[in-house]
Amino acid sequence: MLTLIIPTKNHGIYLENLLDNVVFSGPSPVTQLLICNDASTDNTAEILAKYSGDKRIRVFENATSVGAMRACEMMFSLVETPYVMMLASDDLFFPEQLAKVFEETVRRNAYMGYGKYMILEGEQLTELNHPGWQARRFKPGCDFEALMGFDQYTFLIVMRKEFLPKHGSSEFLYDASLDKLVEADGLGMLRAHDWNFALEMAIAHPDRIYFLDEYCGCFRKVENQLSTDSIYVHTGRAVFEMALLILKYLVNYELRQRIKSEPYFHTATKNLFYAKFAGVTEAAKQSRNFQEIYKPIILAADALLNNM
Repeated sequence: MLTLIIPTKNHGIYLENLLDNVVFSGPSPVTQLLICNDASTDNTAEILAKYSGDKRIRVFENATSVGAMRACEMMFSLVETPYVMMLASDDLFFPEQLAKVFEETVRRNAYMGYGKYMILEGEQLTELNHPGWQARRFKPGCDFEALMGFDQYTFLIVMRKEFLPKHGSSEFLYDASLDKLVEADGLGMLRAHDWNFALEMAIAHPDRIYFLDEYCGCFRKVENQLSTDSIYVHTGRAVFEMALLILKYLVNYELRQRIKSEPYFHTATKNLFYAKFAGVTEAAKQSRNFQEIYKPIILAADALLNNM
């Protein structure tokens, strides 16, 4: 019923625990695993070879790295179960809690289901209290507004494959065309793919989203991740990506009115945008990326927000 997709590169240190004690532990709802070794140079291949006889697992090996999203896209096309989920190989879920999410997603005929998550940094585990989880309760079916105003808050999502967005020839749930809008800065693909996906689902299926108000897993925070503040926030990439999403969605009159008609969400969207801008260093503001790539889009988004 549920296929888990995992792209992995040089995460051998986490793999055995993830596969033995998380993915296929007793309460876990996962019935099939598709895992891609994306040209790892550590002992990942050796670890995965131990599971060659397990019919629940399909292992793919890339001789040359293609990146996590491309690896997921390839495996996504091979999913045969009605439900699918994606997981980074350094993150983890709590099997009993994910089983709750899965069972309720199926029972409620929801198209996506998720719960709260913690932050794992070294040995320190911290309960995240994302303001978006509270904001989405402001009124029924307001995930679009809450996501615009409080950032991406969905994680460890159980998804009904039949009803997901379909982009490109592979009909992948992430819109790879957005990468072309950001890659000129040399910092790689769009980081906000999961945010954009959640917005698309919130627009298309506002009454088919299930949220379990319990902690269901952990996001592992490590140095040099592409989403770390030094790479993402302080360079201006974070506010640039939000500006792109503002322009993508709020040029639509109906969606713009949904934000404009509720001061709570209108103010939250502006505050989030300006908070991301405030995180940009003065040095970064003088860079070519900021002046030539980011600034025109940021100014356009700012004008749209202030003329709503």
